[in-house]
Amino acid sequence: MAVKIEKWVAAQKKHRLSDKHVQMARELGLNPDKLGKIDNHKQETWKAPLPQFIEEIYFKRFKREEPLSVKSLKEILAEDKAKAEKKKKEKKKNDVLVDRDSRETENSTKLVSFSAKLKLHNEKPKVKVKLESGESPDSILLKEAHIFDEAFDFYEKESVTFSQLGFILKKIHPRYKPRRYGCKTLRAIYEKLDKYEVVEAEEPVVCRKNIEPK
Repeated sequence: MAVKIEKWVAAQKKHRLSDKHVQMARELGLNPDKLGKIDNHKQETWKAPLPQFIEEIYFKRFKREEPLSVKSLKEILAEDKAKAEKKKKEKKKNDVLVDRDSRETENSTKLVSFSAKLKLHNEKPKVKVKLESGESPDSILLKEAHIFDEAFDFYEKESVTFSQLGFILKKIHPRYKPRRYGCKTLRAIYEKLDKYEVVEAEEPVVCRKNIEPK
């Protein structure tokens, strides 16, 4: 559509047609590239000038002398541009909505998966550890290291943040307390465990399994 309008812009300028005559020619279905064959009354004097020719065949076709309303090509181009912009904005808006719905669905799926995974984990039999009277915090940590392994392995990732570890520990081992192992923080506990290393990051601090024990 836009290409044809551009051709009519060129034809209007070349043949010096008014907006009215251009619209009449377009309604008649004339080809803007072939108007030159019609607009040659100076060479073939028996032919009517192009505007007059358009008026005559327009009247024969539509039984009226001119269109009911006339729009310039500039107006038509502006309307086409506005429609294209509107369509582009609507597409962008729809893309945003689709993306949001997709993320919400994904988050919902993740939430369901997390809940199902947590439920499955809690249904497993707990490892019971027998502690001797007077055992040191380090000895207790050695025997209960599986608690922190379970928390780390729950996420099935190479690295896990301390906030994630703390969150899941409260879910799978609600009675866990750092001071039981002679530590003030969860980080201090993982620093004591040989199979883990603490990697500094901007946000947050990450706990990652070593490839090989220290």
